Amino acid sequence: MAICQIKGNAVKLLLVAPRHEIRKGEDSPLNAFDANVGGYEMSPSTSIATVAALVPETIEVSLCNEATQPLDMDTDADVIGITANVSQAGRAIDIAKAFRSRGKIVVFGGPHVSLAPEIFVDYCDSMMVGELEHMAEEFFSDMVNGTLKPSYTGRQADMRISPTPRWDLYPHEKLVSGVVQSSRGCPFTCNFCDVIQYLGNKQRHKDPAQVIKEIQQLYDLGFSSILIADDNFTANRKVARELLHAIAEWNGAEGRDFVSFQTQMSINMTKHDDMLADCHRAGVLTNFVGIETSDPLALAECDKRPNKGFDLISQCEKSVSAGIKLEPAFIVGFDSDTQASFEMQFRFAMALPAGSARVGPLVAPVATPLFDDMRKQGRLLQDPNSLSGAPPYYTSNFEPAQLSRTELYIGLRWLISKLYHPDNFMIRLENITKLLAPPPWGKLGLEQRVRKPRALNSWLAASAIRESIKLNPAMRGTINDAMALARHRPEISSAISEVIIRYLAIQVNLTKGGMYDPEWAQMDAPPFDTNFTDDRISRLKDWRPMYPQERVAS
Repeated sequence: MAICQIKGNAVKLLLVAPRHEIRKGEDSPLNAFDANVGGYEMSPSTSIATVAALVPETIEVSLCNEATQPLDMDTDADVIGITANVSQAGRAIDIAKAFRSRGKIVVFGGPHVSLAPEIFVDYCDSMMVGELEHMAEEFFSDMVNGTLKPSYTGRQADMRISPTPRWDLYPHEKLVSGVVQSSRGCPFTCNFCDVIQYLGNKQRHKDPAQVIKEIQQLYDLGFSSILIADDNFTANRKVARELLHAIAEWNGAEGRDFVSFQTQMSINMTKHDDMLADCHRAGVLTNFVGIETSDPLALAECDKRPNKGFDLISQCEKSVSAGIKLEPAFIVGFDSDTQASFEMQFRFAMALPAGSARVGPLVAPVATPLFDDMRKQGRLLQDPNSLSGAPPYYTSNFEPAQLSRTELYIGLRWLISKLYHPDNFMIRLENITKLLAPPPWGKLGLEQRVRKPRALNSWLAASAIRESIKLNPAMRGTINDAMALARHRPEISSAISEVIIRYLAIQVNLTKGGMYDPEWAQMDAPPFDTNFTDDRISRLKDWRPMYPQERVAS
């Protein structure tokens, strides 16, 4: 059934990636350098760039990533396509309302739209649920003919037909890192993960030649750092090794400078010496890894299979000794967690050779097994100020079993403050400096052929240092000591400098967001027995059961 009619043959499509918005009563996850929204982005989503590459020549397509450019509400585009993950949902709905009031046709798609279409259905003319590739021909044909249907359902795509994203349409000079996606899906079944609900447990891969073509495009655009934005890059070791061999053959060859890569891998990849060697040889030198916790009860509770059955500390040390830095993520608020768990997490994190640590509460995202369990138990709660149903970053959307949500917040704030105190950072930095192997080009004596950081990256590094000292003049001494460590081993000085800058940038944002407190960092344990209050804690009282009719008797 036709729901719209576009006049004329030259259809214009604007694809929008909304900004991650902080709303009344909400906080958003603070990523490094996120303070100046609208100026730059660390690593953009591939979504709208990939959709743009699927658009036929009969449609004139343009992109707007709100993190890097203003959105023109007076655009002459006929159709507005909006993607949304959970942290963009509220802003996406606001954009849709504004454009529909101007007579524009609005189409929604993206992860959160696919997981919770009921949130968006009243704010759009058409909706794409699932992946677009196999539905692209029908969808865009209907758009040109003015016969868009209210909803389309796309199946999981064969990644070999996924096109090279249109990064040329982006203001790429405002991107800190290039991004390439070589696979979708993850074979593991962590109960809090919504990625597998959207993209599935069967991992699908692009051919190595496709990925190298995308990497070359990013190289030609001037990037010195590229993120491989897979959900679990090494889950299929055979396929991953084939791609790593191709990247190793490309990196620095045929007169090209060397570039560095980052990706997401489970910590169990460290059990395989050949995988570590292949990552290092290719220049994949940073791993964003979900460590979560060292507590076996919590790992069993969330079905975190890749982390079970071996010494996490020694495996992390093995990764760094192989030349692959770690950016670990930790979770607190499991049902097995108690007040003592925050101190346990601190001791565990301090033993790891990692400069920065992402620490957050356990959250039950919509459509996950954890969400279903909490719903059945009547434990789900909802912030009345949240359009998307997503909780603020520093609290959960359900009641933990052995902690109040206030205790969870206090423990989390203490843990973050302890880990980001300069003295504790320096302990971990010294550990990294002792262990870290030099990059492959360092072993070859080819440091002079490493691509220089982009102007934006250099400016952001200087800004992190400047802002850190501005907030706390005593940080000048810490920065000098940290840089002296970097100079102590010249062959890894660039890598150590990256660790330092990332720590400073995150600490600055945590300080501005109120989650880093130097006084709390001096405490031996979270101040559960104090009368500490702030706006976040007071707002927790306004939360209500999401499904009160399903609350079970205790």
